[in-house]
Amino acid sequence: VYRNFLRVYMITALTALLVFLSLLLIVTVPVALATPGDWEQSKGTFNRGFQIWVSLVLAIAAVDGISSSI
Repeated sequence: VYRNFLRVYMITALTALLVFLSLLLIVTVPVALATPGDWEQSKGTFNRGFQIWVSLVLAIAAVDGISSSI
């Protein structure tokens, strides 16, 4: 029972983090693109955010796949 709770908690926490990061990117990227010169200054930060977003998607898929196969 504890293992199942831990798996569900991990998937829920990762999904919550993914939703939070998605909302953050949805709000900040258009603002950065609309502000003159801001995109060039913060392009590296946004690229890192996108990399973290993709990593979270892959981590959620891996955790879900592992937990459903056990």
